[in-house]
Amino acid sequence: MNIAITPFFRTLGEVADVQIGPFGSLLHKADYIAGGIPVINPMHIAPDGIAADPEFSISDEKAASLKRYHLEAGEVIMGRRGEMGRCAVVLPEHAGMICGTGSMKIVPSPEKLIPEYLVHILRSPRARRELENAASGVTMLNLNATALKGLQISLPPLEEQRRIAGILDAADALRRRRREALALLDTLPGAIFAEMFGDPRDNPLGYPARKLSDLCSRITVGVVIKPASYYVDDGVPALRSVNVREGGFDLKDLKYFSQQTNDGPLKKSKMKKGDVVIVRTGQPGRAAVVDEEIAGANCIDMLIASPKEDELLPYFLEAFLNSDAGRQMALSNQTGQVQQHLNATALKGIDFITPPIEEQREFTRRLDEIRRAKENLTTHLGELETLFASLQSRAFAGDL
Repeated sequence: MNIAITPFFRTLGEVADVQIGPFGSLLHKADYIAGGIPVINPMHIAPDGIAADPEFSISDEKAASLKRYHLEAGEVIMGRRGEMGRCAVVLPEHAGMICGTGSMKIVPSPEKLIPEYLVHILRSPRARRELENAASGVTMLNLNATALKGLQISLPPLEEQRRIAGILDAADALRRRRREALALLDTLPGAIFAEMFGDPRDNPLGYPARKLSDLCSRITVGVVIKPASYYVDDGVPALRSVNVREGGFDLKDLKYFSQQTNDGPLKKSKMKKGDVVIVRTGQPGRAAVVDEEIAGANCIDMLIASPKEDELLPYFLEAFLNSDAGRQMALSNQTGQVQQHLNATALKGIDFITPPIEEQREFTRRLDEIRRAKENLTTHLGELETLFASLQSRAFAGDL
């Protein structure tokens, strides 16, 4: 017969000790050295655990004076500044490291709370919201020990905590593998480009070289003079460099022009399907092909190249510009010095390798396969994110 386990709730302070890292005169910037005992601040707490940085260390002597801040296996370290819920279990290999000023260490009561379960609770959306509401600060959130101790958590028996942590660990591992697979796919276009065409600076396959201006029907710049004067609350998207990724777009934080302005005084920089949009400053040379979703939008302070598709395919140009060699060629002037700002003249003057169009089509076909794989993985990752958030919420509510 299955017996339902009814969890009850306790404040974290009832089942764990919470201690803020050293502050004030206990630890100064001047105390940091390279290669000593690592100090763990929020920046060193990653989703998959503690990632110590040897550059953020202190001497053995200084560490000895901070004995009460030493981390021990089985504790939990959590950032108290900035992003709430950033936490990790202290593993045996982390024992003896120092809880940093921007962190707290949590010591669970062994007979009441297991650290793996606690980490999942603290990372849950609900817990993060409650901690954000309890934290102070405008520019950067700052959580104190009293607020963290007051957080209510569901507290099933230890065996049930282990079961729940195991479920969440498995779901989290699936998410990580999907992210790793996506990251690997992001590296493939450059690898395939190098395999098929070699380094364009050396041109080992002896392709004809032509000026990029001869291979494009236009190379122009987006809106550069007072673009903010054209902004409206809603209308035609106006992309900025922050919206362009290598081989794609991030459509968060968009600006907008009115349709009338887009079709009128700013029509020169209106983008069409098959154009390649190129970042000028910040990360100059980063490029993406305009697809159906982006076609008709405008752009701000970026370059637009319209390849003549019987001679140059858009995705070949995109991959060239996103390669280290292509970007260096685009940014280098005639004396070989690197500019931090990419202008239209420099782009037009690139001596661009021109493989036969059939080879470019084969390259594009292989990129299409990568894009389809990424779309499938992204869909699966979204489903896993939704599932994981649901599991976290149920665990926090004591309903998993």
